[in-house]
Amino acid sequence: MDRGSTLRIESGARLHFGLLNTSPPFGGLGVMINEPATVLEVAAADRFSIDRELEKRALPIAERFCRVTGKPALPAVRLTVLKRAPAHSGFGSGTQLSLSIADGLRAISNESISDETLATQIADRGKRSAVGVHGFFHGGLISESGNQGDRRLNQVQTRVELPTDWRLLLLRPVCHSATVSGDRERKKFAALRPNPEATHRLREQINRNVIPAAQAADFAAFAGAIQSYNHASGMLFAAAQGGPYNGPEVTRLIEALKAVGAGGIGQSSWGPGVFAWCENESTAQSLAQVFGGPDLDVRITSVRNTGRQLTRST
Repeated sequence: MDRGSTLRIESGARLHFGLLNTSPPFGGLGVMINEPATVLEVAAADRFSIDRELEKRALPIAERFCRVTGKPALPAVRLTVLKRAPAHSGFGSGTQLSLSIADGLRAISNESISDETLATQIADRGKRSAVGVHGFFHGGLISESGNQGDRRLNQVQTRVELPTDWRLLLLRPVCHSATVSGDRERKKFAALRPNPEATHRLREQINRNVIPAAQAADFAAFAGAIQSYNHASGMLFAAAQGGPYNGPEVTRLIEALKAVGAGGIGQSSWGPGVFAWCENESTAQSLAQVFGGPDLDVRITSVRNTGRQLTRST
């Protein structure tokens, strides 16, 4: 790598509208959004270094990068995280950060590694859903196949670029006791049982309702289809989260959104991040004014139709 060179990787966040199944290969539907963003800088340095709080994530990625590329030592770079999405909130923050680290190492080292190898063998992501992986590289609304075959990563079934004037209102309880990740997440999945009939219905909802509405840029139909799909997918996990949504706090928030006439409402992944689709900025601003307070983080964002951005400087 060039001494003194710096690479900046900027990606968005991922909203997950729900899986197709509770067991592999899962499948599912989601979209990339511009905020909350992940921004990482990778700069040439004397040795590999990163902030202590991120060592547990970054060091294994760098070690796997060495194994895949055959490098004898860790890359001599400094990793600096400038922005990141809140963890365990339904925004796919772990995937976006891990991929940014792996992608930064690949780019600054000028290594030729496929995106799938980077994601599965170096970043170690996409084990359940690959929406965030494909979203990192391509952006947009992504429906994944749920059929890996001999591939490690679920493939994209359909990708749609959504209108740039559509908005999403994101609401996240600042303190939430029912966050799901790590061992807790694995235990919840292990306790669930597949439901082939529900999986078939969910796939039909995507193919017959969500994708046609997205391709036609029909906001009302799209928002309704997303809300219906999210609820139905959530019911696959009712035994693990107490209903279609994860806990009473998120359920009350979704009911409050319904009460004021919001549409396209749902929980992203395990939550506690909640979303509502709005047809334009004005509608989103009006809805945002209804909610607020110190216990609720509220922000407006838009769909990210492009993949991560890499910018190199010297």
